[in-house]
Amino acid sequence: MRNWLKIGVALLAIGGSPAQADLSAAMGHVRAGDWSAALAAAQRGGEIPVAVAQWHRLRSGQGTLDEYLAFLRAYPDWPGLPLLVRRGEQAIAPSAPARDVIEFFSYHLPQTPDGVLRLSNALTQTDRSADADALAVLAWRSMTLNTEAENVLMSRHGPALADHHIARMDDLLWRGELEAAARQRPRVPEEWRLLHDARAALRNDAPGVDSRIAAVPDGLSDDPGLAFERMQWRARKGRDAGVIEILLDRSISANRLGRPEAWGPRRRLVARTLFGDGKTREAYLVASQNYLTEGANFADLEWLSGYLALTKLDSPAAALAHFRRFRAGVSSPISLGRAGYWEGRAHEALGQTAEAAAAYAFGAEFQTSFYGQLAAERGGVPMDPRLTGFETFPVSRESSIAASSVYKAGVALNAIGDLTLAGRFFAHMAESMDRGDIGRLLTLTEQLGEPYIQLVIAKRAADQGHTFHRDYFPLEEISVDGRAGVSPELALAIARRESEFNPTVVSPAGARGLMQVMPGTAADVSRDLGITYSLPRLGTDPVYNARLGTAYLQGLIEEFGNNPILVAAGYNAGPARARQWMRELGDPRSSSVDVVAWVEAIPYRETRNYVMRVSESLAPYRARLSGQTEALRLSKELAGR
Repeated sequence: MRNWLKIGVALLAIGGSPAQADLSAAMGHVRAGDWSAALAAAQRGGEIPVAVAQWHRLRSGQGTLDEYLAFLRAYPDWPGLPLLVRRGEQAIAPSAPARDVIEFFSYHLPQTPDGVLRLSNALTQTDRSADADALAVLAWRSMTLNTEAENVLMSRHGPALADHHIARMDDLLWRGELEAAARQRPRVPEEWRLLHDARAALRNDAPGVDSRIAAVPDGLSDDPGLAFERMQWRARKGRDAGVIEILLDRSISANRLGRPEAWGPRRRLVARTLFGDGKTREAYLVASQNYLTEGANFADLEWLSGYLALTKLDSPAAALAHFRRFRAGVSSPISLGRAGYWEGRAHEALGQTAEAAAAYAFGAEFQTSFYGQLAAERGGVPMDPRLTGFETFPVSRESSIAASSVYKAGVALNAIGDLTLAGRFFAHMAESMDRGDIGRLLTLTEQLGEPYIQLVIAKRAADQGHTFHRDYFPLEEISVDGRAGVSPELALAIARRESEFNPTVVSPAGARGLMQVMPGTAADVSRDLGITYSLPRLGTDPVYNARLGTAYLQGLIEEFGNNPILVAAGYNAGPARARQWMRELGDPRSSSVDVVAWVEAIPYRETRNYVMRVSESLAPYRARLSGQTEALRLSKELAGR
């Protein structure tokens, strides 16, 4: 049925099966790098096959400036244009008309040294010298340039760049671009050269770093970049106490950090390590003085600060402040649900019953998430009926969405089996749509019968603050016959997390197919089941893949019982890790263990996230399968007693 749906929608999108065959042939030539043959095959299929083939060709750097401009004019809303433009910069000849060059860069700022030179030259030729100088300064302060580009910019814009040499060298050192920083060294005053030498020596693990540091003049010895390199050097040498010393010494202001975002990854690692080692006060000090305002490091550090203040340091007021900052800096349903739950917990600890109820109600708005469900459960909020999947968005085939070339390309790519690229095109459409149009897009793509496509669109929408419950938890046929312990919702939750329902995906580690089964595991399970092992079938036959994946799940359930924490952890990190964490953290099935704290104490970020994503999918999938809401009881389900 799924293949018939693909073909039927594709007939409408690209004009019939011959066009589909032509695109398939063109893509074969694309993979071989035979661009002439790819375009020849695509031209037989019409506009969309040609555009797809040309998109690949131009993103590979195989085109003229005229061809790049023609594509950008015709398809300005296609995905992947930053790379296409970057490749196109190499196609601009020095003699290219200034008008064409300026038009080309109206789609994107220059990303390469050649691009900077071509645009600055075009601006100068059109009597826009001030704009050319401004571009040169921007590139000088923020881009990695080759020697030729540096020399040309200096010859053309030397006076405009004179006040920015120190800033360029500092930026290059922060980014670890040591060769370019060394070229910049002669352009800065002597004291800054000595600072360069110390920072570069530390970054390179060169001998004699102490003498280099000692040579830095007093006026620059407190430079944030120098302190950062000293911290990183100590970390590479295993001098953990020294790392913490520098972190705490510098973390009294954003200015003393210089670039707080550069310190974020190390700060996060150190704070999590201290937390895992039981050094909660030190962990709090490292995490809380982060001076970040956005991003993944900010979110994790601000939340961890609140968690430690509340659960380890008996400081609910401080915790509440952290959780509020966390909420203000995040936007995804996963993070907002987390914010509401922990704000509620902090208010409870402060004896603020009404405020706690309001916080839980806020968190419960995001019941697609782990903490959103915990917030609803704790606040007595019923399951959101939209989790049953009843919400739909009517749309006609004459919709402007269906007329979009991006949509047509996605349909065509799906029809020839390129599910991953089709999903990319559809998800890209969602980035520029309001909620209603995303819903209508999902209605159209549902006809393709590919849960992977529904999920990647819904996830992209969630990143923009729009939740589509039906598509966030799409259904797929996964048989659990003969697997007495494996519930349909668990099988769906695992497949959703493992592959996003893409039956052909292969992970960097080699896991394959719908349930991301490792070849070695598949061979063992096949032998236990008495069936033939086939490596190719793992990535081509989702029924075969699911049979092996659910059999492996059954084995985990036989060992760990119906405990989603241990089963999910075992599937992701291996049963040996799950057993190790039980020894270290306690048995989450025991009434004496706080299951939420247990999950948060999992030392592997990937597994911690994996357990939450699988667990949060169980109740929604029961609702999707039954069409009925239920009482949310995630905390009890996590205990799995």
